Amino acid sequence: MSLSGRLSLFVALIVIGVVASVTYLETRSFERDIDQELTDASRLSAQSAAANLAARDTPLDPLDIRDMLHDLVVADPVLDVISVIETDAAGHLSVFTSTSTEERAEVLDVAGRAIMTMSPVTDRSETVVITAVPVPRRDKYVVVATVGLENLLQARQRGVGIALRVALPTMVLVTVLAYLAVRLLVGKPLAAIVRTMEQTAAGDLSARTAMVRHDELGTIAARLDGMLDQLERFNQSLHERIARAERVAVLGQVAANVAHQAGTPLNLVSGYVQMIREDPKTDERTRSRLQTVDTQIQQVTRVLRSMLDYARQPPGFETVAVSDIIERVREIAQPRLSRSNIRAQFAIAANLPAIRADVTQLEMALLNLVNNALDAMPAGGSLAISAAARGDGVRLEVADTGPGIPAEILGRLFEPWATTKPTGQGTGLGLAIVRDVIRSHGGSIAAHNRATGAVFVIDLPAAGSVAEAV
Repeated sequence: MSLSGRLSLFVALIVIGVVASVTYLETRSFERDIDQELTDASRLSAQSAAANLAARDTPLDPLDIRDMLHDLVVADPVLDVISVIETDAAGHLSVFTSTSTEERAEVLDVAGRAIMTMSPVTDRSETVVITAVPVPRRDKYVVVATVGLENLLQARQRGVGIALRVALPTMVLVTVLAYLAVRLLVGKPLAAIVRTMEQTAAGDLSARTAMVRHDELGTIAARLDGMLDQLERFNQSLHERIARAERVAVLGQVAANVAHQAGTPLNLVSGYVQMIREDPKTDERTRSRLQTVDTQIQQVTRVLRSMLDYARQPPGFETVAVSDIIERVREIAQPRLSRSNIRAQFAIAANLPAIRADVTQLEMALLNLVNNALDAMPAGGSLAISAAARGDGVRLEVADTGPGIPAEILGRLFEPWATTKPTGQGTGLGLAIVRDVIRSHGGSIAAHNRATGAVFVIDLPAAGSVAEAV
């Protein structure tokens, strides 16, 4: 259940509890009021009749008194029966007169207790309230008023009916309104925040909540948008730094090739210039000109060496975990993986030995392999990166489901200028740079085809191994 649903259910339970409690308390209060009214009616009717009897002259006429009792019943409809009970010298009770032809056994019992105590007595059961009041100055008479509780039962039924007709619709209405309010105030903002986070996780760093609220959720959304702004700027800066590093590496490779290709002929020319200068047959004027030529040759050599020194940055080796480097590569490559419809699988074994590496260079090398794999799968596919312990080091594998490496390129894949990409889309130096980076770490790299796609295998020595680079 969503947060909005849970909050709505919580509010609904509170509303149900409050409405049910109020309804129950109101019904009980109403019942108590009716019960008290019925009890008071019984007592007042008995007292009124007793006072009337006390004011009459003796002997009392039963028929006249019964008419008076009937008038009381007519005047107060809640009265069921009102009777006059008398007792003889032996203490036996009998009905002197009554508005009913049949008398309850409880009536005589209550009348007997009232005569014995000479004070009013009230008794009640589930169906009636009986009040007995002794007649003043006439000790052998007592008036008993009986009130039925049918009205109370009817009131209870009306209370239940009111609860069903009013309380239940009220609870349903309040629950629906609470759900709509929670959904509007909480559900939609949270859904926008979650949707933005999912889009970001899928590689869309431009996703934003675009939410303007002046509450806690608005603050969260604003902070999330701010973090995404920083993340997008950092990602752009990182890609720029990687691109610069690749350009510098390419420049270094080019400078190394230029220095190698031009250095040998220049050394040969310089040697012949030295031989001619040292020949006794060479006159001074020619020797002076050869000196100028040799000086310019040395100048060209120094320029080539300075280019090479400038392009080659000193490596910063440190002890690192391979899993951290792979995780960093995954984060950097995730946006392009999502856009290219590439399924990425990462299998990193536990307890891998640490390695000594220049993190920037090694990340650049792995990213180069990942980018090559993505270029090989323009219609989508699967990319798998795994790391496992092997011997005294770590083996990394980067596998794709592309068309594989052409056989005519496979043998010289890591040589400069070798590329499988169309003209204008690749320099042919990327894998050569990757090879040089891996070698500078004391490792090796190889590639081969499999049934679906190509696999690049990198072996790196563990930190402390004699095979690691220094």
